[in-house]
Amino acid sequence: MSVSSTVFLGTPTEKTSDGFEDTYLFDVIRVYKGDLASVTTVGTLANGNGCGTSYVLGTERLMFVSAPYDVDAEHEGYGCEPYTGTDFDVQAAVESVYGDGYAPRVGGTPSVGVSADRSAVIGGVAAVALLAVLGWFGWKRRRAQ
Repeated sequence: MSVSSTVFLGTPTEKTSDGFEDTYLFDVIRVYKGDLASVTTVGTLANGNGCGTSYVLGTERLMFVSAPYDVDAEHEGYGCEPYTGTDFDVQAAVESVYGDGYAPRVGGTPSVGVSADRSAVIGGVAAVALLAVLGWFGWKRRRAQ
């Protein structure tokens, strides 16, 4: 618990993958450690590489995540995190340290996939390219006259 920057209870609802990295969209139910919106992304290395893991969509789980290092998501999840599939009540242990938790902030990441920063860059490049093409056609037209 102490090495995770964020601990929350949530449900994965979407998954995207580029073959190297899987990104999951989580509906956050309860926050125990950290500051989270009601929707967040968790990235993990695909195929179990370097402690990468997978999550079952629609299955609520207690998450121990950290700031992203190898992934393009708000948080990074690991298969090397505490195992929560035993009879030991991990959530009770978390609550004994952090209390009952609290509701997440309203809002969050709208979807899994291209991030807002990437979307802005792609849109900006497309706009510049369009202006360049229009300028070139205008220049060609003036030269022809």
